[in-house]
Amino acid sequence: MGSTNDVLKAAPNLPHGAIVAADAQRAGRGRMGRPFFSPKDSGLYLSVRYRPADNPALADFVTMGACAASVVAIEKAAGAVPAIKWVNDLMIGPKKIAGILTEGRADPALEKQWIVVGIGLNLFDPSGGFPDDIAARAGSITGMTATAYAENGGDPDDLRTRLLAAMIDGLTDLGQAESPASYADIYRRHSNLIGRAVTLTGAGEPIVGTVTGFDDFGHLKLQMPDGTSKLIRSGELTLRPL
Repeated sequence: MGSTNDVLKAAPNLPHGAIVAADAQRAGRGRMGRPFFSPKDSGLYLSVRYRPADNPALADFVTMGACAASVVAIEKAAGAVPAIKWVNDLMIGPKKIAGILTEGRADPALEKQWIVVGIGLNLFDPSGGFPDDIAARAGSITGMTATAYAENGGDPDDLRTRLLAAMIDGLTDLGQAESPASYADIYRRHSNLIGRAVTLTGAGEPIVGTVTGFDDFGHLKLQMPDGTSKLIRSGELTLRPL
């Protein structure tokens, strides 16, 4: 398939909580249209549709919630504990092992609105390695190829199935959540940014500051060089040298 997000976007009448999953994508993508490398047999790619008419509160924290639910699922299924890099990346060490893309339709009629959350999880290293342009920053949950995992006594298909089941459970629970509180707690505990100096771009001049935390909706709390505080709702973030 092209991407799991595209499948759900092309079927707007599917119910709240509908999930589609694949073990490969031809046109996986992340934020700002960037491609997301989605080769067969190395990852798990899935998307979920939510309807604001069924849970009006969810739109305010859905991306944060999906990040938190993914961390819990990965820990449960694979025993790995990713960190969260605001706003939508999961990391193990310096390597990105998962990305989340939230898309939606705004409409004056609530019943016509929808949200699609796509999650790409690198479960194994691809057998041919990651492409040169992302090799330095891309990683996987297991840190090895599926072949190497099997040679070490693991069952790649069983691990993928367990991860899929854990993701379905987590995303289904998220669809029913009326409060962001529990997801915000997970998000804060797994953040790799609190106390770090960062530069934010995407809205005019770059913003430089130190991350002090997150509000209950996953918005970034930033302390500016002059000591004032700013709440950041979106942007591109890079860590500043220590």
